[in-house]
Parts: sequence; C-alpha cells; structure tokens
Amino acid sequence: MSADESSDSGWLAWSQVVASFLVQLCTFGLSNSFGVFQSYFEHNLLNLYSSSNIAWIGTTQGFLSSIIGIISGPLYDRGYIRSLMYFGGALNVIGLLCTSFAGQYAWIILSFGVTIGLGSGALFVPSQAVVQAYFPEKAAALPTGISMTGLSVGGIIYPILFRQLENKFGFSWACRALALANGVFLLASCLLIKPRVPRDTERNTRPRAFNCEEFYDWKLMLLGICALLLNLGIDVPFYFVSTFVQGKLGLSPTVGDSLLAGINASSLFGRIFLTWISNYSKPLITWQFTILGACVLLFCWSVIETLAGIIAFVIFYGFLVGGLTSLIPPSVRQLDPDSEAIGARIGLVEGFQGVGFLIGPPIAGAILESPAGYFGVSMFCGAFYFALFLIVGILTCRRSTSSEEHPGESLALSTIEGETTTVRVNN
Repeated sequence: MSADESSDSGWLAWSQVVASFLVQLCTFGLSNSFGVFQSYFEHNLLNLYSSSNIAWIGTTQGFLSSIIGIISGPLYDRGYIRSLMYFGGALNVIGLLCTSFAGQYAWIILSFGVTIGLGSGALFVPSQAVVQAYFPEKAAALPTGISMTGLSVGGIIYPILFRQLENKFGFSWACRALALANGVFLLASCLLIKPRVPRDTERNTRPRAFNCEEFYDWKLMLLGICALLLNLGIDVPFYFVSTFVQGKLGLSPTVGDSLLAGINASSLFGRIFLTWISNYSKPLITWQFTILGACVLLFCWSVIETLAGIIAFVIFYGFLVGGLTSLIPPSVRQLDPDSEAIGARIGLVEGFQGVGFLIGPPIAGAILESPAGYFGVSMFCGAFYFALFLIVGILTCRRSTSSEEHPGESLALSTIEGETTTVRVNN
C-alpha cells in the first residue's frame, strides 16, 4: 500500500476510528465488565458453582473473541468486512437476549460465553485492521489507542448500568436493555465502516484466504507467545477485584463494581498516552516497559489491606493495562510494516491471546480457592509478567539488531519505491 493511500487523515479515516471504537465498546468492553457478572452469578443465579467454574463463562467469551480472529483477519484481507460486521453484530445481540432467558449454567455459557464470543470474534480484528489501513505506520498507534478506548468506556458503563438495571428490573431485563444498546451501537458501526480498496485492484491481486507463511515468521510467532502470556494474567484483576473487596476487605459489592469501572476509566488514559509515547519510542519498547510496571503492581496486589491501597492499585494497573492491549496491533505492524496481510497477522496474534483469555482467570480462580488465596494469585500473575518482560526484551533486541545489520536494504527499497517506503522500512 502506497503512502498516499494510507495517509488519509480526514473524516473518512477518523470515521473508521469511530466505528472501531463502537465495536470495542460492545465486544471487549463487555468482556472487561465480566467482573460484575461474576459477582452477580456467585451470589445469586449460580451460587452453587465455584468461582473458577463461573470464570469459565467470561473466559470462553474472551477466548472466542480472540481465537476467531484467525478466521476473521484473513476474511478481512479478502474484503468481507461488511459481512463480518453484520454477522458479528447479530450474534452479539442474540447472545445477550438469550442470556436474559437462561437460568442454568449450561445455557448461560452457551449464550453469554459462546454466542457473544463468536460475534465479538467476527468484529474485533477487522475493526482494528481497518484503522491500520487508513493511517501510515508511524501515525497509526495513536488512532489505534483512541479506537481502543472503547474497551475502557464499555468497562466503565456496563458494570454501573448492569447493576442499576438489575436492582430495579431484574437480571433478565438488564440483559435485554444491554442487547438494545449494543444493537444500536453496532448498527452505527456497520454504517460507518468503509473498507479501503487498493488502487491496484485492476490487476486483480487480492490476498489469499490465509497465508501460511505467517507461521514461519518467528518474530510474529514469538509476539504471539508474548500475547498468550500477557492474557494469562491481564484480566485476573478485572474478574476478581469485586470479590477481593468483598472477601478480603469486607466492603459492599457496590464498591467492587465502582472499582471495576475505575480500572476501565484509568485504562482509557493509558490507551491514549502510551500509544502516543510509542510514536517516539516504538511500540515494542513502550510495550516492554509497560509490562514491567504491571508486573510490579501484580506482585504487590495481595498485600493491599485498605480501601486507599486498592484504589491506588486500580488507578495505576488500569492505566498500564490500557497501553498493554492497545500497543499489540502497532507492534504487529512494526514487525513487518509492508505486509499486505495485516488482518491475518493481527488475527494470528489474537489467536494466541485467546488461549490466555481462556485459561488465565479459571486458573486464578482455582488458586484463589486453595490455601494460597490472593497471595498465590498475585504471584501467579506477576511471575508470568516477569517472564514476558524478558521475552519481549529479546524480541526488541533482535528487532533492533536486524535493522542495524541491513542498513542498505532500506536504501535499495527507497530507490525502487520512493522516499515514503524508506521511512516505513526504517521504522
């Protein structure tokens, strides 16, 4: 894709950011709010089930939301973004409506976990890839961060909205109200989305349904493993902060819901600030040191014994988590700025993330019910983040070394393709 194709900065490009924002709001924004559902299920509808069993509902949704990206990413590259948007939006709404009628564990996991997860998976990667298509590599990180603030906004409004609606009208009507809201937001995103059509379509050069060569890119695969380790622990505080303040600090469920909204509120600022910083220090480097900060916080989580302490944890952890998730698409692009299969590459990394989503919180739930308690959960998450920090350091060093060892490659490309390509390769 040439520079003039990918450097739109007018309404058309920013309307894709708005559309992506609405998708993030209704998909992972809802997933980030599962803590309020976890708390409700534990104390009401599914009070006979363990925390670990209930956590599987949310992790199934998160797993499918990510793993389906392996399919939806290549389909985006093939030009099927509109079909994916309408299909995913319909499943998202249907899942919430079915949840409103479900009264047993099996039906809840099928509707809230599987159906919404499949719909979110069809939506998430294409909504991120289309933002990458409208902005050049050097300027794409900030629009990506802005679009992903939808996760934070969803994580703020869904817990509060669900709790208020559930208290007044009951669980069923609360889910139906959320389904109506998601239907409106996702319809708006479908109307706004406009896939970029390459200028060389007359040559009929469309990417294949899936490029198996992506599996042989060791840097991309290593980044995928890093994404898996990241998601083993990233959602654990989201799932258990409400139960933490009830069980360990003895506070009311309302405080826990407010803290869950607080994590998402602080992550909103992290998404914007840390993606802006990455324009100057490269996404991978910013990602690495953000991981280190989150690692320190997770090691300290279990020793918190006051409301002031958990509020401080929520603010700082949310801020860092916002950057951790928002920097993944720009990091994928940094590894190969000239790849035409951006949807497939983001989808592959999302597939690794899905595995972490699936098993992380249930493992933490099982540790929580063991004698290790919250100390064990804290050590579990912190240890994985420390390992992740070391692995990303290797990836960053190898990337820098590779760029230094082939300084003439950029010059050769510059001679053939022009100055703008040189800028993209040097990044």
